[in-house]
Amino acid sequence: MIGSFKSTDYPLNSKIGADESLSHQFDFSDFREVIAAGKYAFENKESIRYFIPKFEKTLNCEFKIKWATITSLSMISRSYPSEVVPIIPKIVELLNDPDWRIRKNAILFFGDFGLLCYDNIEKYMKNLKKCFDDPNIDVVCASAYAVSKIMLNSKCEEKIEVFEILREKITSKAVLMDLIKNIGEINPDLIKCCQNDILSCLDSNDSALKSKVIKILGDITDYELDESTAKILMDSLKSDDLEIRRSSIYSIWKYSEKYSEYLKNAIDTLVEFTSSPDKYTKIYSLLALNKLSYTEPLKFENLNINPLLDEDPDVIYPSITLLYNLSKYSPKVTTRHYKKVCVLMNNPDKYISKQALRIVGNLGKYDQKYINRYINNVRLKLSDEELSKEATIAMVKSGYLEKKNLEIILKAADKAKYNMGFLREVIEEYPKEFLPSFERELIDLRRTWNQEYINDLCCSIKEKLSLNDPDFTNIKLERPEIEEPPVIVALKSECAEVELEDGKQVYILDKSKCIETSLSGDLLELLDVENKNEFDIYKLSHDLMIQSLIESAINEPKR
Repeated sequence: MIGSFKSTDYPLNSKIGADESLSHQFDFSDFREVIAAGKYAFENKESIRYFIPKFEKTLNCEFKIKWATITSLSMISRSYPSEVVPIIPKIVELLNDPDWRIRKNAILFFGDFGLLCYDNIEKYMKNLKKCFDDPNIDVVCASAYAVSKIMLNSKCEEKIEVFEILREKITSKAVLMDLIKNIGEINPDLIKCCQNDILSCLDSNDSALKSKVIKILGDITDYELDESTAKILMDSLKSDDLEIRRSSIYSIWKYSEKYSEYLKNAIDTLVEFTSSPDKYTKIYSLLALNKLSYTEPLKFENLNINPLLDEDPDVIYPSITLLYNLSKYSPKVTTRHYKKVCVLMNNPDKYISKQALRIVGNLGKYDQKYINRYINNVRLKLSDEELSKEATIAMVKSGYLEKKNLEIILKAADKAKYNMGFLREVIEEYPKEFLPSFERELIDLRRTWNQEYINDLCCSIKEKLSLNDPDFTNIKLERPEIEEPPVIVALKSECAEVELEDGKQVYILDKSKCIETSLSGDLLELLDVENKNEFDIYKLSHDLMIQSLIESAINEPKR
């Protein structure tokens, strides 16, 4: 296997300058030194243009030298793709090399390069697609992997066509679903074209396949969920398989906002799952309940949410957001938790403390006694710039209107453009009898630069004054605006935080959470020698995992 060739660090002379003689410092007849030259060029951009002519010549050498050259060019292209463009036509020729190993590595090069620079390989897409008909199955596997990466580039306009080719070539449903799952998580629109493939696997007896399919179903954008499919999702909540339950909860979360009538019967089970020892099950259940909570709020009377508010932020965020949503249209359900909520007003996490203040405001509007006991604590938050608006809204909702509140409101109105949401909520909750004086204060603050926004607010005041007090008889519960906690892509608490050179933050899963494939050992050994960057090793080994899945599944008989 290609990955078994071990390269060694080349002892570089630190005094070597980036001049034309540099390329002579490496022996390009030795594959190890070809890789060393690639590593040096990767670390010293100014040297790349002197190496390119050498690399172009070594692409005509024997297998090991060719392999080392492709490896070096792939390494360079990840950071400096434009520098490799002149040699692209030569690499395209390698797609027809007599040695299948070279064809395989050439197509894998284009997978990485096309993911970054689609414009520079667009005219060669027909050459890449021909590789699907290669007589060697390993080349076909590499083609599926490489082209699936190229499809993730937003400029690739052949996604559907290429995906159809992949579907024809990958005969294993398990691997096809793996591929769809990975692509769908990054590009959900792409998987719309394979809805029938996905739905055909929903009744599979293969637990691993079924859990993937249900997860994919949740990622399909604009899928028209029908009642029978919704029933499959809800029935899957009873599965003995943890992954199926997780995937089912995930999909119910995704569809609950639009199809709550189909899925509201899952509320009781989801409430039970909030006590699950499995963290993912717990979090996805809370996220789904946030969207379903308005349909039958009385079902939440038995929800013991207090213990959840003592866990880490991954659990607290959706839990306290659920309490906020419930407090908007069924405060009675929330009152049994109000003491805990009042404690959370002092939480150092601003998202948590803001939500707690908003809940206290809703409970105080329902009955002022729920804010009276903690009013001094709420007043203290008026001096915190990050919490002052939430504290003001809580006090206004509860019937408290004090000098400090007015100062905060008028200060926000002076920069109305940036505070329209807050000011509209103030107007909505402001005592009707005081609105005319509030309007006069706004008019006094009118400036040329914010006149449009002040006029808009004054119109809102006039509209509210013109309305009669609402008649609360025969009120029909309608879908409210559901508050969503921050979207959780991965559980931060289970990841290591890494800062890249460009300042971006990424989170890397612990090794115990990752999957090791049959190919991992050899290539990770190579990566460890050639690239000391932790994030690059993680990224490439993740790519390797997907490649391994495709390879193993294409080779297994059709299900």
